[in-house]
Amino acid sequence: MPNMTCVDIDVGSVGMGCEVYRDELITFGGAGTLLKGCLLARSTATLKLIPYVKGGASNGNGVVCAVLTYAVTAAGAGDIKARVLIKGEVNKGRLVINADGTAANIDGTVIDLMRDVGITPIEVQQLAGYDQHA
Repeated sequence: MPNMTCVDIDVGSVGMGCEVYRDELITFGGAGTLLKGCLLARSTATLKLIPYVKGGASNGNGVVCAVLTYAVTAAGAGDIKARVLIKGEVNKGRLVINADGTAANIDGTVIDLMRDVGITPIEVQQLAGYDQHA
């Protein structure tokens, strides 16, 4: 019998209320995927979106301005059009810093940067979900 693989299926959303979206271009330096909930910054050189870098000080990459609400994949370097959340309430546990791949390093400083542009992260206790590993 082949080995069975158990995969968690998460259909929850990043946005929680009063969301405002905008169509933007996200610049990729090469092939890759930005995860659902990825924090984005605006490049001061191109005015296009790039992944947010915690503590970043290069071309505006250290200032959060948007959140991806779905994963975006690029086959190579270039710009990909995406609809991003620019204002509203978001589930803090579903946010991602691209370099980490998780919300582990989203602290008070990052939350303050998000609030400055109208994005409000909220702690949510997920009570309903399927345990795929039982």
